[in-house]
Amino acid sequence: MISNGKDGFRDSLTPTQKFILAASSPTVANNYKCVIDIWGTCESEVDREKAIKLFEWSWGEFTCENTRMSVDDCLNHGYHEKFKEYCNADMSSSSASGYTDFERELLEETKRKYPKQGLLGWDLVRILSIVGGAYMGGVMEYGEAVRIAFETCKLLQENFSSWDDMVGSYTLGYQLWRGKRKKDRLKYYKRLKKSSWIYRSAPWDTVLKEEEL
Repeated sequence: MISNGKDGFRDSLTPTQKFILAASSPTVANNYKCVIDIWGTCESEVDREKAIKLFEWSWGEFTCENTRMSVDDCLNHGYHEKFKEYCNADMSSSSASGYTDFERELLEETKRKYPKQGLLGWDLVRILSIVGGAYMGGVMEYGEAVRIAFETCKLLQENFSSWDDMVGSYTLGYQLWRGKRKKDRLKYYKRLKKSSWIYRSAPWDTVLKEEEL
């Protein structure tokens, strides 16, 4: 759990670093992957090997170049783009046949709840996971990884109004990706929000500063 970080380390985090950690938290229900490394995972060979395996399973070759390409894919060709394609499709034409009943149900829910943000929550939080894993695995330097995380968090703040708002969009994207109504990460977020220090110390309106990276 995030509340079990190294003694005293969390007190040294800047407000911007705490925000990045909080924004990454929905992805860590099973595996810790955040560029803000409160557990010293970069020092553990076991954790590095786990990060590499998870990255390769999701994104392919574990290289810095592929990390950058995966970030770009989330930004420009991610699930939010699929959502926009769905919104622009003529449901009375043959284009409607490309969606399962489950996908239509989920995308319609997204239209009702997040007509503008769509599935950006899922795509942007995934970027935090990607660069966290790349940093943990040793193929991306901290400076580059944390700058990508910083810009991603600024986009999150620009598009969402609260942690709950962000996680709502993230959860819909996660369920679309899984192909089922999985709520394990949503439950994890709710437990963290209730019991952990991280969301109490990282308000949504935190002013993000590059000098605090």
